[in-house]
Amino acid sequence: MELRKAILSDLDTIMRILSEAREAQRAQGFVQWQDGYPASSTIVSDIERGDAYMLIDDGNAAGYVAIAEGDSEYDRLRHIWQMKGNRYCVAHRLGLADSHRGRKISGRFFSLIEAKIVRRGTRLIRIDTGLPNKAMQHILEKRGYTRLGTHEFVWGERLAYEKLLESV
Repeated sequence: MELRKAILSDLDTIMRILSEAREAQRAQGFVQWQDGYPASSTIVSDIERGDAYMLIDDGNAAGYVAIAEGDSEYDRLRHIWQMKGNRYCVAHRLGLADSHRGRKISGRFFSLIEAKIVRRGTRLIRIDTGLPNKAMQHILEKRGYTRLGTHEFVWGERLAYEKLLESV
């Protein structure tokens, strides 16, 4: 399994993965991503900024994540974070393809994300998730992310998490 930079020719595959992730949320009984989110224009922006990554498993597209250095909304809410004044990365729009859902690969996916961030020279990751997204909350807490409570982001009420990463 590897994490590789996404390119524009990956757009259709990424949109399929994110559509499947959105439907998986609904099947679990909640809506975190509204219909139309994330839009293809958002993913194109991720790719153009160099923030877009594909999870590849044995040559097959297994997932997608945008890894950004900093986030203006997270900066606006600077009072919620425990580790202040540190450079950080954010994982946004994380989704698995249906073909890889239920195979217990989320830990490996997060390990690759975290290793990528450390290789960038950053040791702090922040992420948020919806209150009903129990699966993501379980994954984050199992991986040692600190839960920082419920906060009102511009995209809605979310649980905020952060984690100081070890060197790889």
